[in-house]
Amino acid sequence: MKKLAFCFLVVCFNLLTAQKEAAIWYFGRNAGLDFNSGAPVLLTDGALDTREGCASISDPNGNLLFYTDGLTVWNRNHQPMPNGTGLNGDPSSTQAAIIIPKSDEPNIFYIFTVDDYGGPNGLQYSILDLNLDSGLGGITTQKNILLQAQVSEKITAIQHADRESVWVVTKGWENNNFYSYQIDENGVNPTPVTTPIGFTPQLNNRLTVGYLKASPDGRFLGSASEALGVMEIFRFNANTGVVSDLISLQDYFDNTWYDMEPYGVEFSPNGKVLYVSTRGGILQFDISNYEHDAIVNSAVRLGGVNTSTPFFGAIQLAIDGKIYCARYGGQFLDVIHEPNILGLAANYEEQGISLGSRRSLLGLPPFLTSYFYVGIKAENLCFGDLTEFSLDVSNPVTSILWDFGDGINATTEVPTHVYANPGDYTVTVEVTTATGITSEIKDITIFETPIANTPGDLVGCTSYGSYNIDLPSFNPTVLATQDTTIFTVDYFLSQADSDNNTNPLEPIHQFDYGTTPVFVRVSNANNEQCYDTTQFNIIAREAPIVEIITDWTVCDDDTDGLYIFDLSLKNIEIFNGQDETTFEILYFASQTDADTGTNVLPVSYTNTLPTEEIFVRIQNSTYPTCFRTGSFMIAVTPGVTANIPSNLEICDDNNDGYSTFNLADTEPEIIGTQSASSLSISYYATMTDAESNLNSLPISYTNSVANKQTIYVRVANATDVNCYATTSFEVNVFDTPQLQTVTDWLVCDNDNDGVFDFNLTEKNNEILGNQNPTDVSIRYYESLSDAILAQNEITGTYQNTANPQTLFYRLDNSMNTTCFVTSSFDLEVFETPFALASTPIIGCDINETGSQTIDLTQKNSEILGNQDPSQFTVAFYASPSDAENSINELSANSYINTQSQETLYARVERIGLESCYALTSLEISINPLPQTVLEERYVICPDSPALVIDGGDFESWFWQNANGTEISTTRFFDVTDLGEYQLTVSQTNNGITCENSETFEVVSSGAPESIVVDTKGFSDQIDVTVTATGTGPFEYSVDGENYQASNAFTVFPGKYTVYVRDLEECRILSEEIIAIGYQRFFTPNGDGNNEYWNIIGSELYPGSQLYIYDRYGKFLKQLSADSKGWDGKSNAISLPESDYWFKYNYANNQVMTGHFTLKR
Repeated sequence: MKKLAFCFLVVCFNLLTAQKEAAIWYFGRNAGLDFNSGAPVLLTDGALDTREGCASISDPNGNLLFYTDGLTVWNRNHQPMPNGTGLNGDPSSTQAAIIIPKSDEPNIFYIFTVDDYGGPNGLQYSILDLNLDSGLGGITTQKNILLQAQVSEKITAIQHADRESVWVVTKGWENNNFYSYQIDENGVNPTPVTTPIGFTPQLNNRLTVGYLKASPDGRFLGSASEALGVMEIFRFNANTGVVSDLISLQDYFDNTWYDMEPYGVEFSPNGKVLYVSTRGGILQFDISNYEHDAIVNSAVRLGGVNTSTPFFGAIQLAIDGKIYCARYGGQFLDVIHEPNILGLAANYEEQGISLGSRRSLLGLPPFLTSYFYVGIKAENLCFGDLTEFSLDVSNPVTSILWDFGDGINATTEVPTHVYANPGDYTVTVEVTTATGITSEIKDITIFETPIANTPGDLVGCTSYGSYNIDLPSFNPTVLATQDTTIFTVDYFLSQADSDNNTNPLEPIHQFDYGTTPVFVRVSNANNEQCYDTTQFNIIAREAPIVEIITDWTVCDDDTDGLYIFDLSLKNIEIFNGQDETTFEILYFASQTDADTGTNVLPVSYTNTLPTEEIFVRIQNSTYPTCFRTGSFMIAVTPGVTANIPSNLEICDDNNDGYSTFNLADTEPEIIGTQSASSLSISYYATMTDAESNLNSLPISYTNSVANKQTIYVRVANATDVNCYATTSFEVNVFDTPQLQTVTDWLVCDNDNDGVFDFNLTEKNNEILGNQNPTDVSIRYYESLSDAILAQNEITGTYQNTANPQTLFYRLDNSMNTTCFVTSSFDLEVFETPFALASTPIIGCDINETGSQTIDLTQKNSEILGNQDPSQFTVAFYASPSDAENSINELSANSYINTQSQETLYARVERIGLESCYALTSLEISINPLPQTVLEERYVICPDSPALVIDGGDFESWFWQNANGTEISTTRFFDVTDLGEYQLTVSQTNNGITCENSETFEVVSSGAPESIVVDTKGFSDQIDVTVTATGTGPFEYSVDGENYQASNAFTVFPGKYTVYVRDLEECRILSEEIIAIGYQRFFTPNGDGNNEYWNIIGSELYPGSQLYIYDRYGKFLKQLSADSKGWDGKSNAISLPESDYWFKYNYANNQVMTGHFTLKR
């Protein structure tokens, strides 16, 4: 079957000259590609390291000129150009820069830059001159010229309809404007064509992110705004620069999270297919029918959904007609090999081109779209196709002449032609438009179309779920005589895959059970769109699997040597999980019968020989020719008997429940009258093991289950272990009772006759410990031999016959009395002790805390009397109940009383027998020390030098000076000297005398002798200094109440009494002073406050005179000592605010002058 497809051969031209301005790319992390050879070649010499924005340009022959990241421009030697840094683009701007050549000056270029995130640098351009720096180029003084402030991170360039000038287009920020700037021979027109249309990016600066691209023919624009999933398509008028006919695809990109962020945009070379990259992958849209629903419904995802890094970035058309896709952080670019073709046939390839050790990030360099403009287009290039020609022109065609290269011409704009033979042809066209006549040339190839011959179906049997087929083995049938160097053969699982040339099968392919259609595609190796397909079937039928079959031995219980075998019992083993509805099993007496399927044995089969081989055939029930065979042996041997033996029992030494048994001790009972030499006996822990003859136990066996375990016995024919019988017995491990640590039984003899009645059952719990009395029994005996022989047991209450006396006891396992132990303890009867009353303990409260540390053991001998202290202990307690119960014993060596009068209790106890004791009491008295009433300090004032101190009412007095010399022994002490003294007094109580001492000091006062007062200052505050003579130190006051250590005061003008005293207040001196002064301002404004100004304290100087002047020295007023003061008037006229001067005469013609302020 012949398939028709479209193929576009792209030739970029301008007036018949091939252009390679877009031949070299630099992008990402020092990555680069060279497309000059027709296929991309890795470049590793780039200096550019950018997250997104980048641009590069070459000359028409593909030689690198320069490249930039929007900030720095590098020359072809990868060095920054002069003045080539500090451009106002940004490497993090989606499209940081684009390069446009000046149409009439080949060495002049415009670099347009775009700021990131709608930043203030907006759209700017700089001019680059390649004549600078010895031909390497440099940025001129025309640098960073602002065209538009705050635009989105988008820029593209489209050739004008005049084929000479260029449109540079960007999108605004916080408005929906598109700005189209025209660049022609006059330079950049700063007034753009503004088109308000489409989405308004605002608020979120991520809405500026995403590419703006134009189709190669300049007819369409695609704009992506990543943050809100906005993807818009427009028509572009290359003659006027107007953007129109919006189609929004946002409703499509809202569907899934991985497609909600469109970023990269590109058009196919023919301008009919739109490609968009998102986080999740590459999407293809057919825009040939420019209508919303048709475009949305045409959406195809190329490749799988990408849900993790590296995410997709820019997509960019190259001069080889392919589209390349950046992956963030990837060391490869993905490739769309046939971008003009719709669907999966576009041939999307992940990791299509390696970047070596370099990495792509998000950006790829954009170019002027005319570099990818297609002139002559030819479609349907397979031999026999109706080949269609067309020409993209900007102006209306008035006449056109085609030459198809085979002597045939046409004059229509879109002619079709069928070539007579395959081969290479040169197509020319001459076009006449209003602007003149243009000729263009295109070389095309008409490719041979192959024929796909159909192979016959392949049928086979397989047992392993799949069938491996070498598909290239069918190639000779499919191709027949066709040239294998021209045509290729591929195999597919669907007609769609075969048509789209997607998902070809590996040369060796596994086919599952059943019938699988295989689709064959024969393609022209030079143009895969020239192909033919056919189809045949692979039929894989299921064959069974036969594993090794176990032999079948039975015991001859009736000794006739024959046995009826139910062969169907082997079916489960032979099927081994295989589907019993798919397969069936037959039994035969020979391999030949099994292979041919003849002479089938009955399922109920009786042997004729002691040993025979049975053959098995398992086959597919539907397809019996799919079968496998196997065999097994059957045998009949004599039978055996296994008698039940007695259980084995043992006493456990360590009571862990485990012990070692000789299992062979049971063999005589198991064998009975049978011949031991004809039998094989083995022991097992489970019946399953015994039946399976697995995991036999050693003859010397330690039980694995504590205390009691069942042992299984297999008795087998010595010559045929499969002929056997089983029995069982138990091994029992009985605990041996455990001896505890048992104390001797000591008692207190109330009547001191040495005999006591013992209730022996009181010892049971101690002897048993934590053993269960139902598991262990106790018996008492007077001798060890009686205990061993279990004779002459003692029962009931027992009275000792000696003092002390040894008794013996025996512990038996209640389940097995052969498991027992014996031991003994002593009986001893002690006399009851006594406790004598002792004399009291009396002491002085030397620490004056009411408590003393007392050694109570000083009374032990009094309390014990003549009793042996090595046989008895004495302990002390705070209460009778504590003493009775022997709790809360006091510290006898260092007892501290809590009260001055206490009664303690002593307990005399026989050592080793707590129940044998007697009690008594002990009195404690602590006398308080006599307390004197003395002052710490006595003062002898010079005005009253006599001092007599009363020592208080005590039995004795002992006065000492600082040297320890006795100076008086009377109650009253007449002090004559200064210094430190000590008084010791005594008092007798409870028969003991207690003393107490106290020290004191006698000092003399340094009283003041005289004072002198000095005043300084003449204003509203006066400084006063008081000087006193005498020993000191002194305190000072100006009011007689509040004293201070400083002798300096600051006071208001007035009359004061100044005081001085010593610290002991023995003497106070005083003196009156007058501190005169004045206010620095007054306010005679009639409010009743500060209405008059005067000398403060002038009334204390009768006859004093006050003279007031203005600032110029003019006399204004004279006031006497008894005047109220000046009211701010002169001759009844209120004077203005100002400074005024005064002169004050007082006290024997002393004169004070100064100035003050009048305020209104």
